[in-house]
Amino acid sequence: MKSSKRSLLALKLVCDALAILFSWLLAGYLRFYIIPGGVRASFALFVQISVLVVTYTLFFISRNGLYVEDLEHSWRKQTNKLIFSAFEGFLLLVITLYFGFFAKVSRLAIGLHFFLIIIFLVTERTLLSAYIKSCYRKGRYNRKILLVGYGDNLQNYERALHSKSILGINLVGQYDGQGTAIEGCRQLHAESLRTVVDQTHPDLVVISYPGTEYERQQAMVAQGLDLLNEKVVLLPSLPESYIGTQSSDFRWIPMLTLNAADIGAFQRMAKRLFDIVACSIGVAIISPILLLLAVLVKLSSPGPVIYKQRRVTRDEKIFTMYKFRSMRSDIAEGTAHWTEENDPRVTKIGRFLRRTSLDELPQLFNVIGGSMSLIGPRPERPELVEKFNTEIPGYRMRHRVKAGISGWDQVNGWRGNTSLERRIEFDLFYIRNWSMLFDLKIVLYTFFRGFVNENAY
Repeated sequence: MKSSKRSLLALKLVCDALAILFSWLLAGYLRFYIIPGGVRASFALFVQISVLVVTYTLFFISRNGLYVEDLEHSWRKQTNKLIFSAFEGFLLLVITLYFGFFAKVSRLAIGLHFFLIIIFLVTERTLLSAYIKSCYRKGRYNRKILLVGYGDNLQNYERALHSKSILGINLVGQYDGQGTAIEGCRQLHAESLRTVVDQTHPDLVVISYPGTEYERQQAMVAQGLDLLNEKVVLLPSLPESYIGTQSSDFRWIPMLTLNAADIGAFQRMAKRLFDIVACSIGVAIISPILLLLAVLVKLSSPGPVIYKQRRVTRDEKIFTMYKFRSMRSDIAEGTAHWTEENDPRVTKIGRFLRRTSLDELPQLFNVIGGSMSLIGPRPERPELVEKFNTEIPGYRMRHRVKAGISGWDQVNGWRGNTSLERRIEFDLFYIRNWSMLFDLKIVLYTFFRGFVNENAY
C-alpha cells in the first residue's frame, strides 16, 4: 500500500475511533453526572467497556466498505453505511453486555450512545470528507488512473471522471488504444501492461474494449490479474439500460444477474407506510387547494373534474390514474403519444396545472389506495408500454417497483418528451440505491425543481 493511502486510512481510523469514543464517554457522563439518578461509581466500568465499543463499531465500519477509497464521495451512501454500522455495533454490544457481563450497565447510557454515535460519526465523516476534498485541490492524496483499451465505454468513463463530484484524479494515460485515442489523453506504448504499470505507478487500472474485441479483452484481463498492488476493474460491454446487475458465482462459474435491481420486502413495507402517512397528511393539509382547483377545472370547459386514464405500475399491472382534467373533453385525443407543446386540446387553466404539476395532485389518492407510490418511475399508458417493451432493452425493469407521482428522473429534468434511455437509467439507479433517505431527498427536490418543468406541456 502506498504511503498516501496508508496516511489517508490512518486518518479515517483515528477520526472514527475518536468520534466513537467521545460519543460513548459523553453518554456515560450525561447518564451518571447530569441526569438524575445516576451512580457515579458505575462510570469507571463504563470507561473500561469503551474498548469494546470502539472495536465493534470500527469492525462494522470496515466491513461495510467505509475504508475503501471510492472515486466519488457520496454523502448519502456514506451516511447510510455509517448508520447501519452503528446499529450493527450497537446490537453486538447489547448481546455482549447481556451474556458476558454480570455487572449491569445502564441501559439509558447505552441508548444515549446509540443516538450520539450516529450524530458524531456523520458529522465527523462530513467534516473529514470536506478536508479530503480540500487536500485533493492542493494535489494531496491524488489517485492515479490508467485506462486500458478503447471504445465508447472507456470514453464515457473518461468523461465521467471530469464530473464536479469527482476530485483528486490524475489520469496517467491510455494504453492499447489501437489507434482510437481518447482526446486529451496521453498515449502509452509498451510490450505489456506490467511494463506500463511499472512506468506510471497507477492506483487504479480500468480495462474496457468493444464487444467485438472479446479475445483481446480477455488477454488484457489475464495481464491485469497479475497486478498485485493496483486495483483493476473491467467495464463490461453491456447496454446502459441493463445496469441493474448483480455479480455472483455458482460452483466457481461467474454469473451476472442482469435484472437484479429490486427493493426488498421489508423495505417495501417501510416505503408503503411512509406513503400512507405522508399522503394522508398531505391531503388533509391541501384539501382547500384541491377544492379550489376542482372548481376552476369545472368552470374552464364542459366535462368531468377528474380525468381517469389507464396506466401501468409494478409487475405491469394496469390501474386507473387520477388527474385534474387539463384538456377539452369534446376534442378527440387520437393515437397514444405524449402531449406536445401548444396542443389545442389543453385548456388555459389546464396549461397552468400542467406547468406547475398541480394536475397530478389527485394521484395522492392513488398512493393511499396502493396503486402508486409517492416516489417511483412515472407510469405510462399500456399502449406506450407495449411499444417501448419491444423497442428499448430493459424497459420492463422500471416495473419492478410501483409507479410514482415524482421520481429521480423527473427531478433531474427527464420528464415529458425526453430521452427514454436516460429516464430508464435514472429509474434503475433509483431502484438499485433505494433508501428512505433517498425518497426524502427526492421529495425535497420535487418542491424545488420537480413541480415546474419546461417539458411539461
